Amino acid sequence: METRYVLELSGEHPTIPKSEACALLEICSSGYRVVSDLDRCLVVEAQNLDLSTLGKRMAMTHRVVEVAAESEPTPEGVAEAAKDLDIPLKTYRVRAKRLGDAPLMSDEVEKMVGSVLWKRGYKADMKSPEIEIRAIVAKERIFLGRDVARADRLGFRARRPHLKPFFHPGTMLPKLSRALVNLAMVREGERLLDPFSGTGGFLVEAGLLGIRGLGTDVQEEIVLGSKSNLEGLDCTLLVGDAMRLPLKDKSIEGAVSDAPYGRSALIQAGSRDELLAGSLSELRRVLVPGRRMIYVDDRPVGGFIEDAGFEILESHAERVHRSLTRHIFVCR
Repeated sequence: METRYVLELSGEHPTIPKSEACALLEICSSGYRVVSDLDRCLVVEAQNLDLSTLGKRMAMTHRVVEVAAESEPTPEGVAEAAKDLDIPLKTYRVRAKRLGDAPLMSDEVEKMVGSVLWKRGYKADMKSPEIEIRAIVAKERIFLGRDVARADRLGFRARRPHLKPFFHPGTMLPKLSRALVNLAMVREGERLLDPFSGTGGFLVEAGLLGIRGLGTDVQEEIVLGSKSNLEGLDCTLLVGDAMRLPLKDKSIEGAVSDAPYGRSALIQAGSRDELLAGSLSELRRVLVPGRRMIYVDDRPVGGFIEDAGFEILESHAERVHRSLTRHIFVCR
């Protein structure tokens, strides 16, 4: 039986949150379909959705609400939706989240829903309610229901690069790292490779999800330093060359690679293009056929990726600052 959910997406990036949400739905359900793709939220119907795993993995999906009622974003629509709510006769609290430039404010929706429930005989309790009703207020629709999964946003803040034992400038933030691990669609117990592992940002996020990490880096001091960031996680780090990986053919279920770039990058290959082509060839060799690789570069290197035998499923761009834009390729 399908259940309808609305996924509240982060506004931090225009395309990655939706892609991450769809990848997670693929991992965590036995089937789903997108009902509506709205501004900063995705409405889906899913079968057998593993909410525990979904909530544990989410980065750019803030919360998931199981939809009990929905309406047009008008006072009349909200009132009708509140009348349709089928909830036990227990104390309640309404919490609304307005997305983007939705026509109704959060506090307006909370009062509207509360007024209808009070008339129906329910009692509000703002401190310790027995039921919390969540309202997602989008530009196109309003959804009422209950939270069934929430991202650990405080955890991402606590893992910011400069707060870790070993830090190097230019490291990707944990939330984006987690989103890219999710886009690789590697499941718990499978192996994820990072051939340019650096301080281990991708591997930390993977390890927290029960994924077995494997990282290589050409600089021994970087490998030694990053071990402190990965303490307690199922991860192996090696000093090695991304163009000559010490791995068997078809032995890795997924890969995430943020290739070295910028003036400070240590390039031991003859050129950046040589490193790019060589590392892609090795990734093609060690990856299980049909599985995903995420490749990040500061250049639009799609031609190199396709020449190496990968199909590009999606591409995203993330502007870091004036002189750096990350090009993110989701490949198979």
